[in-house]
Amino acid sequence: MGRFIAKHSPLFILAGLCILLAIVSPHFRSFGNLQGVAQRTAVVGVMATGQLAVILTAGIDLSVGSVAALSGVVGCIAMVSGVPVVLAILIGTGVGLLCGLTNGLLVSKGRIPPFIVTLGMMMVARGLTLIFSGATSIFGMPASFSWLGGAHAWWLPAGLMFGIAAVFAVVLNFTRFGRSLYAVGGNGEAARLSGISVDRVRIAAFTISGAAAGFAGMMLASRTSIAAPNAAEMYELYAIAACVIGGASLMGGEGGAFATIAGALIMIVLRNFCNLQDINVYWQQILVGSLLVALVYYDNQRKRKAGLLKN
Repeated sequence: MGRFIAKHSPLFILAGLCILLAIVSPHFRSFGNLQGVAQRTAVVGVMATGQLAVILTAGIDLSVGSVAALSGVVGCIAMVSGVPVVLAILIGTGVGLLCGLTNGLLVSKGRIPPFIVTLGMMMVARGLTLIFSGATSIFGMPASFSWLGGAHAWWLPAGLMFGIAAVFAVVLNFTRFGRSLYAVGGNGEAARLSGISVDRVRIAAFTISGAAAGFAGMMLASRTSIAAPNAAEMYELYAIAACVIGGASLMGGEGGAFATIAGALIMIVLRNFCNLQDINVYWQQILVGSLLVALVYYDNQRKRKAGLLKN
């Protein structure tokens, strides 16, 4: 039972947090508020699911926020130019996939640390976003595009988020590629000696992260009906925080898809409660940052006691 609770602790924390906040704040448990929480979580949740693939390999992707903005701008420009909505969404997602593939190739073949590669991609993608958009927001998308963000069916973004998480959970638990992600993050050299193509796994992980960021960028543009060049700023930190709060280890080899969604929900629920209580946004930043540091500290202490991490 102890192992089960430890493995699924983010879900228990989320449930306990929601019950507590529902008791404290009647506004929190209103249907309209919970509907808004689900819509806001979808973008971060999709982005965090892709980020999890990279974190499982002991990497990190700092570019997902800028890639999401670039994908949203490119996809919406295509839409305004007359490209069908579904094809434009695929174009935006494809832009994210291409950025992720570039990251993966530079990390695996160029032997450049993921932090440096994705930091560079973060700046390049944001610069391209400003160039393509002319530093102005993109308007005039077809009305049918708003369905992706939940304008006509609030449950659709949340459903897409949980659907993507379910597919990724199946991949992680029941496929060779999923086991390879854990193996590469747990011990890259041992994985290589076991016959796993470490480079291919890392390239695939960054590609998944980029594609998820691209799709999340299209969801964000659909929700606001605006493709802004400064969209998704700081979202890379939210995605990483969601993974860590959900139990993923920045050392690699640990984490789960639904636990990551739970981590995203915990973060958005806390922010939502702070907004309902009219708590200053600066204190909200402190709250989320402190929670992230505390959970990483707990994870490191747990590994030290188990002999998995040395001082």
